[in-house]
Amino acid sequence: MPDTLYQSPRPAARPGETVITSTCGHNCGGRCVVNAHVVDDRIVRISTDPARWQPELPPLHACARGVGQIERLYHPDRLKFPMRRTGPRGSGQFERISWDEALDQVADGMRRIRAEHGNATFLDCSRSGNTSALHGFGVSKRFFYRFGGCTELWSNMSAEAEVFAVRMTFGAKADYKTSGREPTDYVNSKLILMWGWSPADGTFGTGTVQYLKEAKKRGVRIVCVDPRRTRTSAALADEHIFIRPSTDAAALIAMAQVIVSEGLHDQAYCDRHVLGFDDAHLPDGAPAGASYKAYLLGESDGVPKTPEWAEGRCGIPAATIRRLAIEFATARPAALQCGYAPGRTAYGEQFHRAAYALASITGNVGIVGGNSGVSNGATGRSGIGSLPAGKNPIDSKVSTPLLADLLARGKAGGYPADIRMIYSAGGDLFNQCPNANKMVASLESVELIVVQDHFLTPTARHADIVLPATTFWERNDVHTPWAGAGHYAIYMKQAILPMYECRNDMDIFADLAARLGINDYHEKSEEAWLRDLTRGAVDDFESFAESGVARFAPPADAVAFAAQIRDPGTHRFTTPSGRIEIYSMTLAAKPDPYGLGAIPPIPTWFDPVEPDARYPLMLCSPKSRARTHSIHGNQPLLARVDPDDVWMNPSDAAARGIETGAQVRIFNDRGATVLPVRVTDRIAPGVVSIKEGAWFTPDAAGTDTAGCANVLAADRSAPCGATTYNTNLVQVEAA
Repeated sequence: MPDTLYQSPRPAARPGETVITSTCGHNCGGRCVVNAHVVDDRIVRISTDPARWQPELPPLHACARGVGQIERLYHPDRLKFPMRRTGPRGSGQFERISWDEALDQVADGMRRIRAEHGNATFLDCSRSGNTSALHGFGVSKRFFYRFGGCTELWSNMSAEAEVFAVRMTFGAKADYKTSGREPTDYVNSKLILMWGWSPADGTFGTGTVQYLKEAKKRGVRIVCVDPRRTRTSAALADEHIFIRPSTDAAALIAMAQVIVSEGLHDQAYCDRHVLGFDDAHLPDGAPAGASYKAYLLGESDGVPKTPEWAEGRCGIPAATIRRLAIEFATARPAALQCGYAPGRTAYGEQFHRAAYALASITGNVGIVGGNSGVSNGATGRSGIGSLPAGKNPIDSKVSTPLLADLLARGKAGGYPADIRMIYSAGGDLFNQCPNANKMVASLESVELIVVQDHFLTPTARHADIVLPATTFWERNDVHTPWAGAGHYAIYMKQAILPMYECRNDMDIFADLAARLGINDYHEKSEEAWLRDLTRGAVDDFESFAESGVARFAPPADAVAFAAQIRDPGTHRFTTPSGRIEIYSMTLAAKPDPYGLGAIPPIPTWFDPVEPDARYPLMLCSPKSRARTHSIHGNQPLLARVDPDDVWMNPSDAAARGIETGAQVRIFNDRGATVLPVRVTDRIAPGVVSIKEGAWFTPDAAGTDTAGCANVLAADRSAPCGATTYNTNLVQVEAA
């Protein structure tokens, strides 16, 4: 193991205070230092890493959400004690009960439901409110697996299209969080093409924006393709190209067509490393004309995928597509950095697979300054483990975007079970899953809903039992960089005693497990668990816990798949062919892997929606800098950082007589919400945007009053299991 550097990234304590280092446990995209300044068991302020920027050892500076944790911790609406519902679901009417009463009622209900309906009727709706090593995803899974299993929502709500496309293209053992490149490599590119990727808005690893600034300073050209001129684009891009949501694959395919038709692709690279680019390199048994090149040139279907073909679909002028294609092919090394948003569409897997194909045919995968098309890093959790959950004893899985339909139709709709109990620890899926109105209207047959959280969230308002959990400030844990962006771990040292009657998630499940005859749920102390989980990376646990940050050595290669490209004889891709598979042998053998729709073996364009004159605008839902999904959604001070509104192009606003600041109604046949409008040329014509995560707050008529984008989104899954938030038609009118 290489030597580890232990750092204490905090200022000196003032008289009478203690300074304790931690990091936000949420799924925010960063993993930054937040220091609690504690006086008499109360956090009086939060600071961050005081070091100045240096690319060799970057400081871990927190954003406004990190400093805003103090508003969240001491919010007057914190859940303080267990509660039982007394009014209708969603009414927010509860009564205080004891922990024993609450856990006894949950245990009794679970025993009865299991006896009457079976384990598949339990649904674990826990999610990413806590993503740390110990008090994270594993706490609920470990409990339910030991209780006999449950139905699970299996797909990654943010990035399933990328998760899937990485495996199909680069191999079964390729992980989307380690298939990109290190931010330190940005300076080695001639061109960075940011496609649907805005780390200054959504955060894509702590320090990513600083590394992009360093690249720009050194002369790297940056081009951004996005429906919105984002903060990243405004600050860094030499050129911004607007595109319609859900049409990204068409533009990428047309770029590949230009490159191939003009002979700008790297044929030698394709011959050596790529399967299925041309007919000469198809696998045995593949039909003639099944190659990507044949598709691009129209040899397989009679339709050349020219820039003119793409222009009407994606809204980018054909001349711009042609120019961008030539620039990408000739500016070696060029790096394609793709965000998740274009994959949250009806055929999101096609966007990512087309991106990886473009990077491959130009010879940019696995080389210094190039990239695979994945925007995550090239490392992972640095050997840090997570709470072992075990294996679900039953095979009962549903793609996450179909949650509303699962609740509405159950077995009659072909799902594994009729859901009788929902348990949510650190999740707010009634707010974050698509088609919120359908979801809450489908709860009549659910007999028991249990939520453990910090606030009465939109999900908790529909619970029968609400349990108050501690925040990360009130317990110990460990966290690692988000999405492989960096080489460090942060010890999340407990700063204050648990507040009110709040209890740790693990302790709640341990007490519930004991009531149900499960005696091996929590057999170690918190410290013993953390020692075990960090053993593979941390060589001095005491120094780690005391200092706060452990820095590890970077990988030998800053770009993923460098070994496979450098020495393909020894280091093969984990695809069936051992090569980059533009033609996926896995999909050729099983084109409908999940029963959600067929996926061709090569990247292919599909029209995402039928035009609907009632709803002529496309809606996209970018991240808010004031929230982590729905976390922080009830903090008025933090909300000032990024106020909620709906962006609208001046041409669309003028056609409706709408001016900036007006209150508007955004609606379709699934629901409606209201927001003030921002008329701006920073969004493409025909497109509107609402930042995701605002708390679902319906009025008596059922109209959301707080800008919850998920009242408008369809509960539709992409064939790969991805969410489809950004394939969404709406109308806007003055409210």
